[in-house]
Amino acid sequence: MMDFGCGRMAWGRWGAWGGMGPSGHLLGLVLWVAVLALLVLAAVWLVRRLARRPLAFAVETPLDAARRRLAAGEITPTEFDQICDRLQCNRGSNPRDQ
Repeated sequence: MMDFGCGRMAWGRWGAWGGMGPSGHLLGLVLWVAVLALLVLAAVWLVRRLARRPLAFAVETPLDAARRRLAAGEITPTEFDQICDRLQCNRGSNPRDQ
């Protein structure tokens, strides 16, 4: 009687490695250790990469907001100077003079 299911005849006498014997089991173990090592390395890489990113909720200072608005053309240099005077900035009219 032939067994075409998941019985002993489907895989042969030595199991899924098809006659490799103990070396096949050792190879399987080495492959699993390699897969696990790659998963650990990928997790460490991901954590390090995410740790280097600036936080999304970083607070923008009023002077940084004024500089951004000046660069975007939302305010004029005169308005920027007025904002800086209110913030008591110690610099000239050029935002890069700090």
